[in-house]
Amino acid sequence: MSPPQPSLKSVLAPEVADAIRGALADAHGSTSGPAWQMVVDTMREAEVRYRVLIENVPVVIYVAAFDETHTLRYVSPRIQDLVGRTPAELLADDEEWYRSIHPDDVERVRAAERVSYETAREFDCEYRMIHRDGHVVFVWEHDAIVRDDTGRPLFSQGLVMDVTPVRTAEAALRVERDRAQRYLDVAGVTLLLIGMDGRIAMLNRTGHALFGHDDGALIGADYFDACLPEDSRERLREAFMRRMQADDIDPEAEIEILRRDGSTRTVIWRTNVMREDGRPTGLLCSGTDITERLAAERQIAHLAYHDSLTGLPNRAMLRQHLDVALARGRRSGTSVALLYLDLDDFKLVNDGLGHAAGDELLATMAGRLRARLRQEDLVAREGGDEFLVLLADLGADARERALAVGETLTEALRETVQLAGAEFEISGSVGVSIFPRDASDAEGLLAHADSAMYEAKGAGRGQVRAFHGRRHRDPDRLSMSRRLRRALEEDELVLHWQPIVVLETGLLKGAEALVRWQDPQRGLLPAGAFVGDMEAAGLLDTLDEWVARAFAAQRRAWQAEGLDPHVGFNLGPRSLNPGRVGRILECLGAEDMRLERVTIEISESEVLREGGLVGDALRRLRESGVALALDDFGVAYSSLSRLRDVPADWIKVDKAFLRGVPDDPAATALLDAILQLLGALEARTIVEGVESEAQVRHLLDRGCEAAQGFHLGRPMPAHALEPLLRASPDSLPGAAGQSARGVSAAP
Repeated sequence: MSPPQPSLKSVLAPEVADAIRGALADAHGSTSGPAWQMVVDTMREAEVRYRVLIENVPVVIYVAAFDETHTLRYVSPRIQDLVGRTPAELLADDEEWYRSIHPDDVERVRAAERVSYETAREFDCEYRMIHRDGHVVFVWEHDAIVRDDTGRPLFSQGLVMDVTPVRTAEAALRVERDRAQRYLDVAGVTLLLIGMDGRIAMLNRTGHALFGHDDGALIGADYFDACLPEDSRERLREAFMRRMQADDIDPEAEIEILRRDGSTRTVIWRTNVMREDGRPTGLLCSGTDITERLAAERQIAHLAYHDSLTGLPNRAMLRQHLDVALARGRRSGTSVALLYLDLDDFKLVNDGLGHAAGDELLATMAGRLRARLRQEDLVAREGGDEFLVLLADLGADARERALAVGETLTEALRETVQLAGAEFEISGSVGVSIFPRDASDAEGLLAHADSAMYEAKGAGRGQVRAFHGRRHRDPDRLSMSRRLRRALEEDELVLHWQPIVVLETGLLKGAEALVRWQDPQRGLLPAGAFVGDMEAAGLLDTLDEWVARAFAAQRRAWQAEGLDPHVGFNLGPRSLNPGRVGRILECLGAEDMRLERVTIEISESEVLREGGLVGDALRRLRESGVALALDDFGVAYSSLSRLRDVPADWIKVDKAFLRGVPDDPAATALLDAILQLLGALEARTIVEGVESEAQVRHLLDRGCEAAQGFHLGRPMPAHALEPLLRASPDSLPGAAGQSARGVSAAP
């Protein structure tokens, strides 16, 4: 038989019940009879109404004694829904309530009850309970103390509410928020939310890193005070407030921001206005740090109009300024002078002391020229050892002024200069041309100043000459540097291809690209006829890039025809540094073209010379997938111990060692010794300069794999090589095996 359900009347404190009975007795003189029964019926009816009320409230209602153990006197039936235990079970055993609390929360709840009892204050606590079926329930319990007229606590009555749905929703929201935060944190851009008050409501990890703060440190901070330079923050704050109120925010803005360490960065912000009921409530911004990009763009723009060695304006900038000066001169009737300056015997310094000394000399002379000119004058490097000086807005004495400037410049150049530990005296020759006296346009001025400069050279070192009204040279016989620039600009250069042949089969192993100049005056010229002048004019870098681009274009054309031969080109010594190699790879289309069938050929002396940059450049080339060939083997001093460690796929024996073979015993013995040495190094070998069938047979007898030379095939245009490519299995896509891919800029 189950214990009876307690009534609300029974949970009242005994003294309260006694007081009610006493009052009724005094009024009626008896606790029985019709009057008493009416009181009892009225109380029972009130209890029923109260019980119905509290038992239908969707929370647990309880009454407890005001004692240290918080002894239950009444608990509503809702407790069974909450924890799967009946009120009778909980009232029969005080510990049953605590057994229903999550073990990890029991001590915390007991401690809170003790504090409530000791301080006679309300109990308020959230904790977990465990349903009889095992699932966890989150509850919030709150009670109030019932006191007598003197304030003495009589008992407590309270409620227990199931808050599981709220906590579950909060947990789900927290998970989603954490997931969203992770997305925000891994985003490659800064995400920033600014409230209407200008404070930061949200900033992801990337944004905190951008501003140089710890994650979360800027939340709630004033964006303008914390993140913008002092000289712009108030202006931008006013603009933000004004535009937010007008709901007129720029969708994109470039702003300089302030980092915690005091440095600044430039960020481009893309913005969206956050709205609630149609009203702006904040600004959501995504920002990208473009500081490096802007610096690169400025650098690119600078390089486009400045010489990288001397820092002076280049020919392109001078031409722009010259056009503007001429236009202004036509309007105002003023004159313009152009001075063409060429260093005397610069090639002797460059060849005798090396490129580094030559570059140092050019930089020194450029500084001297700049120092001797007015702020408004322009000095530019034309290329190589040639400089141009522009003097604008001159009066009637333009010719005399220009000649005087020319004399000043030649005097500056004649001052001694220290190069490679020794003193040198350098001179320069200057030619002068005047607008409108000598020419009416830029091209005429350049040609006449060039002509006058060559007249000055003919008169001796360090001379200045003005144009005398007639050209001293044929119009087509411009200075070599200008002719070579024209060759590069007007596509006068072409690539020819010389076969590399497998000696055993006679089939094509690959081809080497040879640059040629289709000179309008002299016809088709080999590289040896102009590469030296290219170097003197400072155009070797440009030539290397032209060859790489033309080479890549021909590969694409062959691939479109179903051919993929092993080919390559020569890389000049000035390009053997990681930066230049990177540029060459860009010209080759390394981003979208496979380079496994490309060989870059480098001369033996350059590969074996000391220098970390050369080693870094070679590693960069190997990482790109290209093969390396060591060219001109044997003509320079070679350290055999270092040669063993060079990352070369092929070694090309210079043609000088094949002269006289096989008829000359000494030459033959020397060649055989070289081939034996390379065989001992397990190097794959190509012999250059084959000119007879007897040489072919000799090389075959010595086990030589591949060779090239006029006997095996002369350099030819790409279309003439195609039949040989189609006849060679090694030229088809997917052909297996390594092959020779030697390339050279000069035969």
